[in-house]
Amino acid sequence: MFSFSDTESSALALPYVVEKAYGLYPGLASFSSDYSVADYRDWIEQSNGDPLPAPLALYIQDACEDDSPPVRGADISSSRRLHAVERELTLLGAFFATDRPLQQLICSGSIATDWTDDQLYRLIAVVQESFSADQNGISNWCACMGCVMPSQDRLRLLRILGFNSVRFACLDHQGAVNELAELGMAIGWARQLGIQQVVLDLRSHQPRPFMPLKTLESFLAEQYPERVRLVCAHHNGYQSLTGMLSSIGYENIGHDWFLHRDDFCLRAKVAGQLCWSLLGFTELSNPDVIGIGPGAISSVGEFYAVNEPCWAPYQALLNQQRIPMVGGIELEADDVLRREIMGMILATSCIRVAAVEEKWGIQFENYFAYEAECLRDFEQENWLEWQADCIRIRVQGCRELTELCRLFDHRAREQLSRPTLSSV
Repeated sequence: MFSFSDTESSALALPYVVEKAYGLYPGLASFSSDYSVADYRDWIEQSNGDPLPAPLALYIQDACEDDSPPVRGADISSSRRLHAVERELTLLGAFFATDRPLQQLICSGSIATDWTDDQLYRLIAVVQESFSADQNGISNWCACMGCVMPSQDRLRLLRILGFNSVRFACLDHQGAVNELAELGMAIGWARQLGIQQVVLDLRSHQPRPFMPLKTLESFLAEQYPERVRLVCAHHNGYQSLTGMLSSIGYENIGHDWFLHRDDFCLRAKVAGQLCWSLLGFTELSNPDVIGIGPGAISSVGEFYAVNEPCWAPYQALLNQQRIPMVGGIELEADDVLRREIMGMILATSCIRVAAVEEKWGIQFENYFAYEAECLRDFEQENWLEWQADCIRIRVQGCRELTELCRLFDHRAREQLSRPTLSSV
C-alpha cells in the first residue's frame, strides 16, 4: 500500500486548483508504491499513440494552498524551487510527443507572488522548451494568487508572460472588510492590463460571518469577477451567500462554482460538452493532467501518479535525474466506469443510464444494485429525477453532489467496512 516516506507527509494537501471532492478518484488512500516511473511512461506513450491524443493540461505547485500544515521544507528558497521544478519539467516534457500542444497552464502555490521576475521568465521559458506551448495555443493560463495581493507590476509581468486569468482568495475573518479595498484595486489593475478572467475563491469557515453580507454583495456587484468559487462550512451562511450570488447575476454551474451567464463553461454544460477532470470543470475532453512540484498528482489515461511531497527527497530524486514519482494507481475497468458516472453527475447534472448500459454492456440497476436503491431514496428527497433513459440531478451544491458521488465510491465503502484491530 502506498505511503509517503516521512511522517510529516500527513501534511500533504492538494492545492485549490485540484478539486478535492472526486476530482481525484480513486483517492490517495488507494495509491500504491508498486507502480513506478516505467508505468507512468508506458501510459504516456500509450496516450501519445492514440489517434486523437488527449488534450494536455499542466499545473505547477510549490506550496500547499489550503488550511493544512505546510509541507516540511516549504521555506526552501525560490531559486532552489525553480531549479527543481525546471528539472522535472525537462524530464517529463521529454516523455510527451512534440506534436501534442499544451492547452492549459496553471501556476499555484506561491509561484506567482513570491518568485522574482527573472525566475518567472525562466519558468515560462522552460515550459515552452519542454512542451509544445505558445500563448495562442493555450486556452487558459491561470496564475493563482491565494490571499496575497500582487503589485501592479507583477500583474503586468504575468500578462506579458501570457497569463490571461488570475485567481484570488477572499477569507471571511476579522479585518476582511479592510482587505476588500486591496482586492478591488488588484482586480482593477488586472482588468486594465487586459487579463480576461478573474476568479475569486470566497471562503467562509465561521458560524457567524465577520463580513456583512451587504458589504460583500456591493463589492461583488461592483467588481463582478467572472467566476466565484464558494467554500462555506455552515449551512445558514451558505444559504445566504448562494442567494446573494444568484441575485446579482451568477449561475451555479454545480459544485458551488458561480459563473457569469455568458461563461463558456456554462455554455458547454448546456450543450452537454462540459467535462470533469482532476482540475475540475473543463471544456477540454478528458485531458491528461501533468502535475509538477512536490506532492503534485498527474492523471494520464487510466493512470494516476503522485510525486514525493517533501522538498528534500523531491529535490534529491531530481538531482539524480529521476522523475520524483513515489506512488500511483492503474484504474480497473470498474474504477473507470465509476469515475465516468461521477463526471456525469458533476459536469452534466445527469447520469445517462442508457448510454452507460450500451457502452459498458451492463444493466445499470443490476450492476449498481446498492447504488440504485440509494438513488431511489435520494429521489424521494427531490435530489434527482429518475427518467426512462437517464437520471436528472436536481441539486447543485458541493455537499449534495459530493454525497451523490460518494455513493459510487465503493473503495471508500470497502475501507470503512474493513475490521479494525480493536474490533477483531
